[in-house]
Amino acid sequence: MAPMLKGLLMTFRLLWLVNLLTGALYYFKVNVPLSAHIYVGFAIALVMLVIGALGLRAAAGLGIVAMLWAVSLPVVGILQLKHLNAPDLPYIQITHVLLGLGAIAIAEILGKRIRLSRVA
Repeated sequence: MAPMLKGLLMTFRLLWLVNLLTGALYYFKVNVPLSAHIYVGFAIALVMLVIGALGLRAAAGLGIVAMLWAVSLPVVGILQLKHLNAPDLPYIQITHVLLGLGAIAIAEILGKRIRLSRVA
């Protein structure tokens, strides 16, 4: 189980970094297709769902939060597409970025709790 968790966390970190970069480049109007950001974002959500499911035994509450967080990331991301010309777009974008930052924190904390529960 430990190698799988390590692989999931490393994949999550890499995808998160790529998505942070593609999102920033798209925001600053560098020629990056939005679809790349969206597809990587869905992959992040899937990996986070799996990490959350693995964490249900070690830390049930945090595992559930991780799974709900994984669903909220793409929902808020897609919500931006419906508000492209609306005055509330910056608030949705900030929420999406904060959810992304929170996702890495939740995945790391949950990963640590899973590892510690396996040792005990």
